[in-house]
Amino acid sequence: MKKFAEKHNLVKVAGIMVLITVLLTWLIPQGVFQSGSLNVTEITRVGLFDFFTYGLLGMYYFTVLITFIFVLGAFYQVLSRTKGYQDLTTGIAEKFKEREILFTLIVSFIIAAVTALTNEYIVVLSIIPFIITILNKMKLDKTTTFATTFGAILIGTIGSVYSSKIVGISVTSFSTYGLTYSTLLWARLVMFGISYLAFNTFTVLNILKTKKDKKHEVAADMFESKETNKNSRSKAWSIALIFGLFVIITLLAYLPWNGAFLKEGATESWAAKALASINGAEVFGSPIFRFILGSVQAFGEWDIFGVQVVMLIAILIIKIVDKMSFDEIIESFGEGFKKVGKLVVILLLCYLVLEFAVMFPVIPTIINWFLGLFGKASEKVVLIFSTLAGTFTSMFTVEYQYTISLIGSYLVSAHKEFYSQIAFMLQSTFGLASMFSPASAILLIGLSYLGITYKEWMKYIWKFLILMFAVIIILMIIIC
Repeated sequence: MKKFAEKHNLVKVAGIMVLITVLLTWLIPQGVFQSGSLNVTEITRVGLFDFFTYGLLGMYYFTVLITFIFVLGAFYQVLSRTKGYQDLTTGIAEKFKEREILFTLIVSFIIAAVTALTNEYIVVLSIIPFIITILNKMKLDKTTTFATTFGAILIGTIGSVYSSKIVGISVTSFSTYGLTYSTLLWARLVMFGISYLAFNTFTVLNILKTKKDKKHEVAADMFESKETNKNSRSKAWSIALIFGLFVIITLLAYLPWNGAFLKEGATESWAAKALASINGAEVFGSPIFRFILGSVQAFGEWDIFGVQVVMLIAILIIKIVDKMSFDEIIESFGEGFKKVGKLVVILLLCYLVLEFAVMFPVIPTIINWFLGLFGKASEKVVLIFSTLAGTFTSMFTVEYQYTISLIGSYLVSAHKEFYSQIAFMLQSTFGLASMFSPASAILLIGLSYLGITYKEWMKYIWKFLILMFAVIIILMIIIC
């Protein structure tokens, strides 16, 4: 049992969080906020049958996330077997030799910025294995590698600027109060800037420390391939072209062209117009491009299945370019699926916490009790302490929309004049909680990928967490 706990540390951590969530349903009655007040019902416990039922339902509810992880594993397992991919990543690593700090700062900024803008931040994971392979060949330690990749995604959630999955949820939920993407934009930009600079200060210090000590564990590369395809014909430039097109298409597909980037007064985005023109173009009297593309959505409107289709198409192109046999492709799929299997288990455990938190809503009861302790305090003081409520709730919700559904409407209806401040606070505390919560899917997937224990991560990040919580409070004081 001890060996299992050590080997599967993050599964244990996520499992404990699941059990804590279940235990709360046995002790605290459910509560639902309605019109600014709490409607408390009876204690409704998660039973044994409920536990396994919701566990199985998680695979149904979040199928798209599971298939995304599996297809991602297959994609990079195929890539890793090509000589061109190995030459490309080795070439980039050698180019930035002795310039590791510059490389990590540039890469982490790009990843954080894209996360802060994109519709589906989980899609950013599609480029992470590529970066990890390069950092592995640069012999950087595993903590630096995590911070530069998965950590940068988490920074992008703290300082989300236009992301439809975060800012867009607030805008949609509180649109009746007048909230728009431009509301408190300056505060979101400040949050992004401070979190990026503070986080990467720790990263740089860690790089300098490990280079001085020369005793560190190099980042693990899950898709490291000891041997490439025997008949590999690909060159670095050909793989760079294929991968580059994949990245460009993915980036364009998930930016909010039809949301935050849509011009005022416009009814459709440039992407929607472009797709309509392509679909309407005829060759010999037939809309051939519409037939070829099928039911593709315009850029800015893709769901998570879209990037998976692009990865599968890229695999077919790689097969042709690299002269891979179908046997090698199938073998790579099997190996890739096996390697990411543990990540899928962790993902499902994180979302199981979410299921129990939403289907057995005891968190509103806890939050109502906590904020009730400040009943005689001023409204602004209550809002400042609501940062704790937002952080606590976000520890159980995995996705921001569920933080809003559990406590967002209550806070806004109770403090209508401060709707924009509440939206900013909830977004920031959700991002902060994602950096340490045992139910944070991005965090636990990243730690598992790189072989970092939860204890090791908390030892590294606790000072940053305290700093950023203080920054959130200070910004709340300023904007309130």
